[in-house]
Amino acid sequence: MTLRYVDIPLFGDDYYGYSITLEGNSYNLEFLYNNRMELYTLSLFTADGEALVRGQAVVPNFPLLKDYVIDELTGFFWMEPIAEIGDEFYKTYPKDLAKYYRMFYIYEDGE
Repeated sequence: MTLRYVDIPLFGDDYYGYSITLEGNSYNLEFLYNNRMELYTLSLFTADGEALVRGQAVVPNFPLLKDYVIDELTGFFWMEPIAEIGDEFYKTYPKDLAKYYRMFYIYEDGE
């Protein structure tokens, strides 16, 4: 088996979304900044708009959505810092996620 990854673009807007292909299927990702939680949340939808996951906190160095059973998705999302930064930098400077973090979808392709 080969480990593969897909770059997940990050932006500095309070709300944004886009379509993306993961493991050969189309999905929509939505990112929303939650003022009360002081962080972004991630929602995942099918291409038809069916909600698969809503409001998952986006935190670094944690396998996001790994505990979810989602048909045709075997991997997880991973956000990691690009450089040495403070522990909760993603909360202190949320608009700078794209500058200080990279996000990926990581999966095994079965080959």
